[in-house]
Amino acid sequence: AHLFHALLRMSLLQLEWLFVIAVVLEWLAEAQVSFVESPKGEVYIPPPGASVKIVRCTTNASASIEWVHSTFGVLNEVVFNIKRENATSSVMILNGTVITLNPAVLGTLTSTQGSIHCQAGMTNSIDFTFRLGAAPSVVTQPSNTTKNETDVAEFSCIFADTKPTPHKVSWLFTNNSGHMMTLQEEMRKVGTRESEVKISSVKRADAGAYRCVIKNEFAIVHSQPGYLMVPYCDGLVTQQVECALGRTF
Repeated sequence: AHLFHALLRMSLLQLEWLFVIAVVLEWLAEAQVSFVESPKGEVYIPPPGASVKIVRCTTNASASIEWVHSTFGVLNEVVFNIKRENATSSVMILNGTVITLNPAVLGTLTSTQGSIHCQAGMTNSIDFTFRLGAAPSVVTQPSNTTKNETDVAEFSCIFADTKPTPHKVSWLFTNNSGHMMTLQEEMRKVGTRESEVKISSVKRADAGAYRCVIKNEFAIVHSQPGYLMVPYCDGLVTQQVECALGRTF
């Protein structure tokens, strides 16, 4: 009986050690997990009607990943549309139309009281915040203008202070024959949202419509056209009188 109790105590001691070793190994595994992909800075929720956006947190090893708000705690996977993609990746699917119809979800995600991070065991990703995004818009359209050949012509448009800030502004030119070409933005006035394109010496071929094209991650927006008119007379005898009266062709 004494031998049996001794062997039993040894077995229990071994089991305790095995349990401690298992806990230590799990702790070491969690401590070695790191995030290889995660949101950073400000993440913009698509506006209603825009395409669904996927935000992803990925670890370097298999891990249980939670999305945690520093004020409201762990986010519910069903409520916030969080999906387990695979053993190392979790995604939040942002549908702007659905989110804006749910004030509780929108309020939590865009709350200024704290930030969000992904958590895998003992490891946290970099903090980030959600903001409701918007498509770009033009608030001041290009104006029509009439210029003679060799004159300087300028077109400008001013776009709204929407977020995310447009990352590309270009100009689209359509001549009077219907041919289109893209022009590079000539200048962005420092400290403003005004874009300009400039023609330093107008030619007859420059006549046509000029539109600014503004792009952010949610939409591409075209301004209304500003027309450049270039008066000229081609010198035909049948047109001399009309040209003298100011009519152009």
